[in-house]
Amino acid sequence: MLVNTTRPYEERQLLARVAKGDQTAFHSLFSQYRHKVYLSALRLLQSAGHAEDVLQEVFMKIWVGREKLPEINCFSAYLNTITRNHIYNALRKVANEELLLEKLLSPQSAANRPDAPLENMSLRELQDALQKVMATLTPQQKKVFELSRMEGLKHEEIALRLNISRETVKKHVSEALRIIRAQLQRYMHLPQFGLLLFFFFSS
Repeated sequence: MLVNTTRPYEERQLLARVAKGDQTAFHSLFSQYRHKVYLSALRLLQSAGHAEDVLQEVFMKIWVGREKLPEINCFSAYLNTITRNHIYNALRKVANEELLLEKLLSPQSAANRPDAPLENMSLRELQDALQKVMATLTPQQKKVFELSRMEGLKHEEIALRLNISRETVKKHVSEALRIIRAQLQRYMHLPQFGLLLFFFFSS
């Protein structure tokens, strides 16, 4: 939960200045709450990259809708709601991303079905692209990613098997996903999967 340490009168003055487009006031607001928003996101998302994305999205939303700030009675509650919603969206995006990757990596994928030739062609091409991207990962990244996504091992199990820390496992998985997501954006033109890739892999 985000806790407000600023006096109500001072905060109302600060919000009024932000509402008028005062960037210095906005920077003060950002500095006051950035760590609390970031830590809330990090605690639930377990990813520094995703937590940073949430932080930027939350304050971008505040800045875009700054004219409404003077109408807010409790900024902390308002910020809690925005942060919670963006964390939920991030969790949903990560879950969808992992489901798609699991499908692409599976040898029993839709590419073997004879009833959808256009979809099969797209999926085969995506699988080839994914394998090429995985070949660019470092040996440790690739090993950790395969154990996580193809064998379904938990981070703790991977750490024990490879004799590395759980945080190192998280780092390798997060970096592998970032690389794969960036590289697969080039294949968004593929039929049947263009829209899917937009929702799951766009930044």
